[in-house]
Amino acid sequence: MPAIPALVSALRELGDRPAVIADGRAVSGIGLLLGVTPQGGLPEVLAERITSLAMLPAAESAPVEGRLRHWASILGPPPIRHTVLYPATELGVELGLATLLGGGTVICADPEQPDELPAHLERSGTTHLTLPSELLWKLSRSPALHRSDLTALRQVLHVGPEPSQEDVYTAMDALGAVVAHIRRPRSDAEAADLALREVLGAAADTAWKQAIGVTAEQAALFVDRLDDAVLSSMLLTLQRGGVLTAPAREHSLAEILDAVDVAAEHRPLVGRWLRVLSQRGSISSRAGRFHGGPPVDPAHTDAAWESAAETWTGRLGAATVIDYLRHSADKLPELLSGEQSGRSMLFPAGSTRIMDALTRRTASARYLGSALGTAARHIAAAHRGPRPLRVLELGAGTSAATTAISDALATACGATLTVDYVCTERSRLLLDTVPSRLRRHAWLRFEHLDPQDRPGVLAPDAFDLVVSTGVLGEARDAAAAARRLVRLLAPGGWLLAVEQIRDHPELLISRAFVDPESLRRDGEPPSRQQWLDALSAAGVGTVVTLPGQDHPVTLLGHQLFAARLP
Repeated sequence: MPAIPALVSALRELGDRPAVIADGRAVSGIGLLLGVTPQGGLPEVLAERITSLAMLPAAESAPVEGRLRHWASILGPPPIRHTVLYPATELGVELGLATLLGGGTVICADPEQPDELPAHLERSGTTHLTLPSELLWKLSRSPALHRSDLTALRQVLHVGPEPSQEDVYTAMDALGAVVAHIRRPRSDAEAADLALREVLGAAADTAWKQAIGVTAEQAALFVDRLDDAVLSSMLLTLQRGGVLTAPAREHSLAEILDAVDVAAEHRPLVGRWLRVLSQRGSISSRAGRFHGGPPVDPAHTDAAWESAAETWTGRLGAATVIDYLRHSADKLPELLSGEQSGRSMLFPAGSTRIMDALTRRTASARYLGSALGTAARHIAAAHRGPRPLRVLELGAGTSAATTAISDALATACGATLTVDYVCTERSRLLLDTVPSRLRRHAWLRFEHLDPQDRPGVLAPDAFDLVVSTGVLGEARDAAAAARRLVRLLAPGGWLLAVEQIRDHPELLISRAFVDPESLRRDGEPPSRQQWLDALSAAGVGTVVTLPGQDHPVTLLGHQLFAARLP
């Protein structure tokens, strides 16, 4: 049953007296309640808003009436004949409604004729005036002002930038009224930008401690050493097949595949190896033919892995991570031939111990998980309205991000907030590991979904928060993927996307044998600037990244990209 807001009661009290006057025509309080709608601009919007407020339940109308009472207290006691020379923005509408709530009359005039304004104020008996600051300065210096009797005018509200004292004193002397300044309301885009920066600032303030003790120099050195070890292992594996052992000899891709004994499902992977090795200068290629390099000494490869492990172990992550990568490198011949299963190496005896170390027990994972959780908590705290906070996660993996976000949302849930969280993952193998970890959250649902192959299955404008982990990086067309993600957001919706910003050759000797679909994108992942360009082109406006460019997590190859729609 709809409630009777205080505004409706005030209009009933007005009865047949004028509530809104525009173009010389008056609409009474009862007329507004009966649906009489003045045409054009602010009067029409006021009438439409009154109709909608009258039908709201008390719980929903209370916050609106709270704001109107605030403005009514500024306007003061009756009589109030309020000339509003401000557009039908939210501020203009609320000042008009506050006038009606205070038992006053809203008078609309033409701001494009400032020389006629003094006479209008006198004729209408205006007691209150709201107008843009620039128009006030013109009015206070108008020669026509001195020919008008404005003794009824008590208060002037001007909307705009912070004024100078000289302008304020001039206006007060000229109009003989109290002059009060209202800061120009932010546009929807400005408000979204401010909220975005505040939320990411809070996320950064929380996440920094997850990288204590990790330096940029250590991160950069590890990346160099790991790349050296991975490339050395790739080339050593291929050379053991008798190919690519000398710069003078050339081979076709087919010859290399036959010589090395590569299972059919892994043949595209070897093509990726060859491109990476060529790009990094380990081998050379020309016209589809590959020229090798000097024979790789196995002792050099072992030393490269020892060097990488020495830099990694400790603050960058668990030793399990580097041990798994090194074990994968040692087993590359068997992995390529299909003799060894990549899945059994990542999940030995069905255990998720190694996968957990990769996705949870690294400096990057800890930092980004903390940032995602804090951002989600702040987004949830600011969510308004009776509808649940609708969350979509794409690329849940083993639920590292899901855990951080859902636990943060659980702390924000209460009597005033409910959550509808849809967690998706395209790998059934990984998705099967998620629900058992998070059964404590009844509002969390799990679905198998590949957003690249079924982009149209998700409804547009349907989510308040979209979290994406690696989905953009796996897309064949990053710009198109960015557009699809943004289309999922409701007005005011948030996007949090964790993406690679550099190539990770180690994935080509490990994850690629578990999830060949991760190789759908050919070539290096887009750079940070390319991600920024793609998201901006998709229509999100400002994009904020976390952490900074020289932060160890960024140097290790990942960043959080955040945006909000107006």
